[in-house]
Amino acid sequence: MIYNSLTAIANRFDLFLFDAYGVFWEGKQFYENSVETMRSLVAEGKTVVVISNSTQTHEKLMASYGKRGMIAGTDYNFLFSSGDVLRYHLSKGDIMFRSNPHPHKYYVIGQPHQTAFADTPYQQVYTIQDADFIYCGVPFLYEKDVAKYPQYNHLFWPVENRGDNSCKIWDTLTAEPFTEIVDKAVSLGLPVLNANPDFTAKEGHPLVPEAEAVFVVRNGSIAEMFRKRGAEVLEYGKPHTNIYDYTFALLQKNGIKINKMRTCMIGDTVRTDIKGGLNAGIIPILCVETGVTAEEISKGKTVKSLCLEQNIDVQQIIQIKSVGGR
Repeated sequence: MIYNSLTAIANRFDLFLFDAYGVFWEGKQFYENSVETMRSLVAEGKTVVVISNSTQTHEKLMASYGKRGMIAGTDYNFLFSSGDVLRYHLSKGDIMFRSNPHPHKYYVIGQPHQTAFADTPYQQVYTIQDADFIYCGVPFLYEKDVAKYPQYNHLFWPVENRGDNSCKIWDTLTAEPFTEIVDKAVSLGLPVLNANPDFTAKEGHPLVPEAEAVFVVRNGSIAEMFRKRGAEVLEYGKPHTNIYDYTFALLQKNGIKINKMRTCMIGDTVRTDIKGGLNAGIIPILCVETGVTAEEISKGKTVKSLCLEQNIDVQQIIQIKSVGGR
């Protein structure tokens, strides 16, 4: 059975964990009635938590959603990110790989993340041979990358303007430009740190507001390239239990009681949100007409086949069309 909206089953739960992209945020705007549904849950005394795979910390994400009209305390109670979990472990200095239990120097692929690494024992290096490990930043491309791969120009998406109408940073719809640096890191035996396991994210064009949102490559795709080549990958965020442990600990500190039988994870991606909910021992709810799953279905997949790929029994999950209904 597929329920029309979250409201149809909301009385079963007290604690609601929401993914962001593909659940209430479409990449350019909020899905219809999604924020209103979350607001109603808060008004009813339910606890609504946004739990996002993002390298950004909760402060930046809250500010970003706040600018779009989604207000903490009214539309949701708490927000936690995989970036928060990364920052927590970096600040403790307890990043540990099997191949290197005491790493200190990291080389960045993609966008650096000075905020996460500030005032920690870890030092960024700019020559890969000097590194102890790789950090997977947001896989943005820069001028040298775009110039090097003209065959993929139609798959590059400008995201930052210098102010003179020339582009500084590009998103990409393909991970191919990262193959060379990934192969180099693997040849050096370097382990990998990643704080966003999502393969893609649907983003609107920041320089062309009228353009349709598209799925661009995210950190998880680069980590997966490493994983397929046999590299050791340490990840924070869904589907791993570390982000749920972090979330539940902070909720309990804020006086929120955790009853996992009355806690749900609402997501659009079987591989991260749904598998993560099951890993954490809570009830997974899949949005089948928004986000990643809707895209997969449009390409011929089914919810059952997506679940089988992750060794999940489809009977373990609840399916809804969308948070706000379709």
